[in-house]
Amino acid sequence: MEAIPVLGTAIVNTPWWIYRLFYSIDYPVEHFVVFNNNGRGQIDRELDLLKSVPHKYVKNVHVCHLPANVGCSGAWNLIIKTFMNSPYWVITNHDLMYEPGFLKACAEKMADGTVGITHGNHGSWDFFAIRDWVVDKYGLFDENLYPAYCEDLDYGMRFQHDDLKRELSVGVGYYHGEKKNSYEDGSQTWRSEPQIAQAIHIGHEYNKQYLNHKWGEGWQAHIDEPTYETPFDKSDLPKCFTTYKLSFVRRKNLGF
Repeated sequence: MEAIPVLGTAIVNTPWWIYRLFYSIDYPVEHFVVFNNNGRGQIDRELDLLKSVPHKYVKNVHVCHLPANVGCSGAWNLIIKTFMNSPYWVITNHDLMYEPGFLKACAEKMADGTVGITHGNHGSWDFFAIRDWVVDKYGLFDENLYPAYCEDLDYGMRFQHDDLKRELSVGVGYYHGEKKNSYEDGSQTWRSEPQIAQAIHIGHEYNKQYLNHKWGEGWQAHIDEPTYETPFDKSDLPKCFTTYKLSFVRRKNLGF
């Protein structure tokens, strides 16, 4: 079976977590890419050291220091854009740790070319593999959802009414923060830096209001309330449509 073509992540603070992630890789990975969303130069040195650490399973390590935080969806899009010829991309939170066999099981799921998305556990988006034809059909992630949260649910709304083949669980466990197979302990980003927690949570509320407008107020339930089949209930807009409203994103700026 072939190596995972790209395994990408983004990080804002506390590089310890990403080393834990890195050393839990036990299956061949062609490119491991890290987008440094810190924007303040605080963790550049620690992340650069990743490039000099030998790893039995990782062929290439790339660390990209962004001059400012572009948000979760922005970093996810960069993972896809910078390796645009990949057949699929694995996108992971930086604060995960895989149990032995987890990545192999993911690669086995993605070996079936009819599978569009494979999730780590119960449809969670803290770890997912997404195929090129899915991105071609449904687009990149909506960067209006800066700094974080709701980018996954927005993407799910795009294929809600379609018969997209997904694997909801890899079938092998992993840790998010200190909890196994649970989102109860993450995200570690604002837990590790409490002074930015309020701004992230306020941004989350703005993002929910935006998605009420984009998909209808039932988007969080996905099935229990009426939702739009196309963005903003406009039949002439494709499901892959996204825009970038600068004034809206600026309103949520984290300051770095």
